Amino acid sequence: MKRKYTIKKKHSLKENLRAVIPEMFDDFDRFRPVVVNFPLRKNMLHEMRKAGKPLRYAMELGEYAFGADFTLCLEEIKSSLDLMGDIHDADVMIPDIELHMKEIRQFNNSVKECEQRILTLQLRETLTKLRSSRKALYAELCQKLNLWAENDFRQRIVYAMMHERNIHENDLTEENNYSEQNNLTKENNLSEENNSAGEHGL
Repeated sequence: MKRKYTIKKKHSLKENLRAVIPEMFDDFDRFRPVVVNFPLRKNMLHEMRKAGKPLRYAMELGEYAFGADFTLCLEEIKSSLDLMGDIHDADVMIPDIELHMKEIRQFNNSVKECEQRILTLQLRETLTKLRSSRKALYAELCQKLNLWAENDFRQRIVYAMMHERNIHENDLTEENNYSEQNNLTKENNLSEENNSAGEHGL
């Protein structure tokens, strides 16, 4: 059953996000001890990934309301979910390839002529690469999750939501870009005038 989070209609978006995002992170993070210590419990990893999706979507809403550190926290969440997605893809593909190889071997055992047998070398090489890739991805994920626990990543998110994004920063950036473009246009016009004057001997 999907978890439902309480949204208060009289509160602003920021206030609601400050209330529900920590709860969402707790629902996501509760799978961490099992995921980190039992890498073959694929179902737990998949459940953690599913629990992280609402957190990501909520934080994407908050990205436009809170400061730069909140955006960095969001990038951490997105990175971890991407890793989980890649690991899940490997977990789906590996059994499929193993089953396919088993079927080929059964076929090869039923065929007397060697020429009719199907080679499995490429499948075995693919399987080896997938297993190696999964192992590396899982190690990277566990390192990230352990760092979250050590550095109290949850509290970092909460603290980041205490600081709102300064909308004047975006306005200032746009003004600077406009000023630079305007100066560049003036320089180009001046250069064209000088070239024209030189051509006419002025």
